[in-house]
Amino acid sequence: MDNNKNELVVKSNRLIEASYRLTLAEQRVVLLAIVEARRTQTGLSEANELEIRAADYAEMFDVPENHAYEQIKEAGQTLFQRYVVLRGIDTKTGKEDKLTVRWVSSVRYVDGAGTLYLQFAQKIVPYITRLETEFTRYKLEKVAYMSSAYAIRLYELLIQWGSLGYREIELSLFREMLMVVDEYKAIKDLKKRVIDVALSQINEFSDLSVSYTQRKTGRVVTHFIFRFSQKEEPKPEPKQDIKPYFDKTKATIEELAVEFLKNNAKYQRDHSNIAPHIAWRTPAIWGEFAEAFKEWICI
Repeated sequence: MDNNKNELVVKSNRLIEASYRLTLAEQRVVLLAIVEARRTQTGLSEANELEIRAADYAEMFDVPENHAYEQIKEAGQTLFQRYVVLRGIDTKTGKEDKLTVRWVSSVRYVDGAGTLYLQFAQKIVPYITRLETEFTRYKLEKVAYMSSAYAIRLYELLIQWGSLGYREIELSLFREMLMVVDEYKAIKDLKKRVIDVALSQINEFSDLSVSYTQRKTGRVVTHFIFRFSQKEEPKPEPKQDIKPYFDKTKATIEELAVEFLKNNAKYQRDHSNIAPHIAWRTPAIWGEFAEAFKEWICI
């Protein structure tokens, strides 16, 4: 999978807003499956079996290949039991409804080959198939080095609102989205175990800079407010031009050039007597020896 960290991940906003909880390995397998479908142009459908290779997993997420074998095998076994709760509005009654669907309909692992095959469930396919206006997209490299499953989930919840740089989420909804309704009951534990860990990794590894505050209703924390912005892309360092070094005095250039050629083993092999070649030493450096000369004088 060449240059796989630049592959695009596309998910429906409704899926991102849904309630689900996957382990880190399960999230990684799902992301690789989405990328694999796009890369091979086989498309996502309940009929297509997608191939996840341990070698690709190891390369993408920077884990030892023997660990990758174990992680994709275990993720395949548990992913079959995972489900998503999608919230929507019932068209007949106009009331809120919740649709519960499984992530995958089938999983098989080839022992010894380090290969996992999976098929997404029919109901989930429409939420991760096509590029449309209500889809969120990002490059896999933005989450590849995150080791917290919560970090990946929170990154998606924020990047979905990337153009605004602001998102306020009600505490109860936040717990539902991450499926931690019955965990980390104390706000300080939720912040320490989930939010702080997630934001630390988002700030370190992704293209976002994020901070957050909390809002109270009375004395009770009811909302989290996230503010974020795109990090500035590092500007490429300009290539150093060797020519300014030849604008020094003639004597200095002659000294450098002669000394370089005297110390260049290849040149010594080709030319036992350096003296007759002094006249063309500069062209020689500019040509065959340019890169070596720059390194030699620490440019």
